[in-house]
Amino acid sequence: MPPSSDSSRSGTAVLLSAPGLSVVALVLFVLFGSLVGAALFPLQLLAPAWQLRMAGTLINSAPFPLLGLALLQIAVELGAHNPQLKSRQKFCSQLAVAVALGFLLLLPLQTIAGLQTSRTLNTAQASRIQGAERRLVVLRQAVASATSNEEINQRLQRLQGPVLGPADIAQPLPLLKAQVGAVLDQAAMQIARERQATPPTNPWRLLPELLRNGIACLALALGFAALAVRPGSERSLLQEWQGCWSGLLKSLRQRRASSGSASTSNAEYFRQIRGIVTTRTTDCVDARLRIARSTSAIRTTLEIEAKRWPPHRPDQRD
Repeated sequence: MPPSSDSSRSGTAVLLSAPGLSVVALVLFVLFGSLVGAALFPLQLLAPAWQLRMAGTLINSAPFPLLGLALLQIAVELGAHNPQLKSRQKFCSQLAVAVALGFLLLLPLQTIAGLQTSRTLNTAQASRIQGAERRLVVLRQAVASATSNEEINQRLQRLQGPVLGPADIAQPLPLLKAQVGAVLDQAAMQIARERQATPPTNPWRLLPELLRNGIACLALALGFAALAVRPGSERSLLQEWQGCWSGLLKSLRQRRASSGSASTSNAEYFRQIRGIVTTRTTDCVDARLRIARSTSAIRTTLEIEAKRWPPHRPDQRD
């Protein structure tokens, strides 16, 4: 077969594969939308349980649109002369910017929702057990203070306690009280077993799941940022983040270097001041020593002169 026919057939295969990849990417997008839409209803934006369920659905189904975005990028590289495919890829890349930022915001949201849901479940379970215990105490008091079988039956019906049949009501009062007391004892044992089976409140119990979801959110945010492009930018969002991070590190290094040089200059300045103060102090001490020596010499001279010349008396004549 001539080489020209082989090249034309390979070029046709490449052009046919680009729309195929675009269709596969669209199917993945639709699949992601159907999964998220099913978890969206019933809509309860402020409920921690709904937030936690929605976060789990987004994390578990996010690989579908990420793979679709990658396939769409490959399709654009294969079919570079398809303007419709380029416009679709550009729109999806710009939309991926919001998706990447959304997964970054999802990290603290799912953590807070998980902690609130765990606290709510523990509080509800403890309240239910305490309510059952209080109700059991009220039933015991009602049975113990009853004076007839009819009164016991009426009190149990009013308090929604054990149901008594005609044969139970026909029994003597002490036997009926003992029978009802045994039923209440069984209920108390069941409440005690449920209380023992309830795990203690431990916020660290959710740590593995929260850590897994947090790492997944961070990885998905980086993945979408690698394929996301802001409007008017030629670099991906991940490349812009890397540039900002590098600039931040560079500014921190420069600030640290400037602070180090400033501290060195300050230390040198204080060292010079200390040297000047030391020199001035030494000069002052030397001056005081010289003054003291001069004073001592003058005093000695005056004493010698006073011994050489006797004091003048008024009665003596010259």
